[in-house]
Amino acid sequence: MNTTDQYQIDIQNSQNQLAIDETQLQEAARYLLQTEQVTLAEISLAIVDNPTMRELNRQYLSHDYDTDVLSFLLECHPADTPENTEFRGAGKFIEGEIIVSADMAMSMAEQYHWSAESELLLYVVHGLLHLCGYDDLSDEELKVMRLREQQIFDHWKLQIPRREE
Repeated sequence: MNTTDQYQIDIQNSQNQLAIDETQLQEAARYLLQTEQVTLAEISLAIVDNPTMRELNRQYLSHDYDTDVLSFLLECHPADTPENTEFRGAGKFIEGEIIVSADMAMSMAEQYHWSAESELLLYVVHGLLHLCGYDDLSDEELKVMRLREQQIFDHWKLQIPRREE
């Protein structure tokens, strides 16, 4: 079974401010899922604008502000997970949705002095890591997530700009 059969990545782009390379995003998602040792995944990725993102954030999380990424784990079935793995996605079947804001990516890319495409890719990676089981609610967990994000970006020889948390 190849990763195309193993990982279904559907992309819906409903914004027109940023050109989206869907093939790159699908390949990046497959790379992360493969690296995380996820067994099977069905991922829906929506790329939206800030007003849509704010409405979704308000509707689902009762947060009335713009945000970069929302992720929703719809289903997760652990399989025979290897006991000595460092990857939280190992052996899982994951079904989830990730929603990212192209407007936010363009704004933050300017602030961090790198491309909006790389910033958007970071949001996708961040959302996928949430679906795999990573979290960022504590300082310790945030460090683990930031390290994992950079390990994924190392594949493309990209350094994620340092963020003030």
